[in-house]
Amino acid sequence: MAGLTKEQRAERAAEKLATAQVDTNTPAPQAPQLVVMVTDFIAFPGAPTTANVHPDEVENWKAHGWKETE
Repeated sequence: MAGLTKEQRAERAAEKLATAQVDTNTPAPQAPQLVVMVTDFIAFPGAPTTANVHPDEVENWKAHGWKETE
């Protein structure tokens, strides 16, 4: 089987370049901003009183007595 023609090589190079440009223009996924929460209730000696909580879980933590910091 014969090798690629000049046109085919140029076409493949253009496709690779286009793919590379699309990849560099895609922003990297960013981690969600966490919410800092505190509690006055110490569940056991040495228990944490602050937590970094995902925004989707804030209401669950509030139900257990935690509060958002200002």
